[in-house]
Amino acid sequence: MTAARGRPPMHSLDATMAAAGGLFLLGDLRTQGPGPTAYVPHRHDFVELAWLREGSGHHVIDLQEHAAEPGDLFIVAAGQMHYWVPGEIEVDGALVLFRTELLLGKGGPGEWVPLSGKWHPDPASAMRVEALITQLETEQRQRAAGYELAIRSLLTALLVLCGRFVSPGGAGDGLAAQFERLARQSRGVLRTVADCARELSVTPGHLSEVVSAATGRPPGEILRESVMHEAQRLLARSDFSCAQIARELGFDDASYFSRFFRREAGMTPSRFRDLHRNHTHAA
Repeated sequence: MTAARGRPPMHSLDATMAAAGGLFLLGDLRTQGPGPTAYVPHRHDFVELAWLREGSGHHVIDLQEHAAEPGDLFIVAAGQMHYWVPGEIEVDGALVLFRTELLLGKGGPGEWVPLSGKWHPDPASAMRVEALITQLETEQRQRAAGYELAIRSLLTALLVLCGRFVSPGGAGDGLAAQFERLARQSRGVLRTVADCARELSVTPGHLSEVVSAATGRPPGEILRESVMHEAQRLLARSDFSCAQIARELGFDDASYFSRFFRREAGMTPSRFRDLHRNHTHAA
């Protein structure tokens, strides 16, 4: 596996194939999943749930590598970088793709705390996953009256089930959740608590108080983490120079970016890149 050239590509749902106004697509993992483009680091502007019924390999989500085997369910949040490493047996299963706007309509939760990671459900839970995916596939194929509501409700049930076992990435409802969405949507670009407070029409002090109470962490720490996460992705999975990454993340000065990274990670950007470039999976 070699790193992607430049910034890893961002993929979108094919509107000609997707249902529910272009916001939902359920497909076959063998034909629409880990094909040639999925073996290089990339991102989506949608959420991906991959349900493995057979096959082997590894699935790398951001910097976390997971072994893949039958009965695994992977969730990749919108904007996360990921790729597949093929094993001896070709993977097969189901691929559930959706844009988060789908959940805002009737029958949806209205707000969804992003999930990310791997879950290997017990037999009873696996049967529930299979049943929900089968029903989603039927609704997508038949597109009978009210099918969008049915898809939204079934997808919500599937996400609730996954959310009991897969780590969440948000702070719940209200101002804290709005702030975390804003931090995620920034794609790691450097911004201040004051910038976010102004966009959310609150004072920086009030924003800090609410976010700290909801998450146990000050908002500045969450913003720095977002920047660091994006910097680590780009260092490990792209060929951008440190100066280019600094500009991508909104730093006016590459040396300031290097000092920031070293303070947060305990090592220089170059050292981090060397460590992760040397720790590639032997496929």
